[in-house]
Amino acid sequence: MKLNALLSFVVVLTVGAMALSTQARTWTRASDGAKIEGDFIRMKDATTAYLRRSSGQTVEVPISLLSAEDQAFIKEQVAAGEPGGGDGKPALPAGETTVTLAGAHLCCGGCRSGVESAVSGIEGLSLDIQNKNIILKGSSGELVKKGIDAIASAGYFGISDNEAVKADEFKADDDEKTKDSLTVSGVHLCCGNCVKAIDDVITAIEGAESHDAKKDGSSFTIKGKDLKPSAVLAALRDEGFNGTVK
Repeated sequence: MKLNALLSFVVVLTVGAMALSTQARTWTRASDGAKIEGDFIRMKDATTAYLRRSSGQTVEVPISLLSAEDQAFIKEQVAAGEPGGGDGKPALPAGETTVTLAGAHLCCGGCRSGVESAVSGIEGLSLDIQNKNIILKGSSGELVKKGIDAIASAGYFGISDNEAVKADEFKADDDEKTKDSLTVSGVHLCCGNCVKAIDDVITAIEGAESHDAKKDGSSFTIKGKDLKPSAVLAALRDEGFNGTVK
């Protein structure tokens, strides 16, 4: 049982019950009867469930910590394929939502300006940048998701602290074809440090040998042997970038 998951559940219980909507469920911790309110989103894996609090925050809860009744409820939801069960996407929060995107590539003022420009036209969305963290706040999860999508389109990626509100995942086909040359476009490259960070991206990609990224370039090429688009995007995102790989 992961320590961070246990701590997350303890923190939620400490905060206390918070009403969500008429569909919110009251959950009971088996060990002491402590209760919280929240929506069941879906299972993360066979032993851990995602619950969404009224703030829009998604927390991971080991189902073994819950009462027998709650565990039975989750099993029923998953078996029935109800919204929030199985492998379906979590529903976007309906109320005010704050999301932190951690680890985005923000090496200079130009990078920060790029993020600001990306979301400047989204009415009602507030932005705060702290070190490598991008904090978005809006009246709904849908509005914040719109901001995340705009930031991703501008060439940035950060790990969301909300499972329901995050950048779209790239899913490779089972028969994903490899190439010896791939073109990457849409990555934010405003300065020399941005370009230098692409060196680290190349190092992390199996089979990659070189790139020709340049400052302010709209696209660049990665060359090597048996390169997978999914591996390239994963390496870009690990460095806080986003882009299109073909």
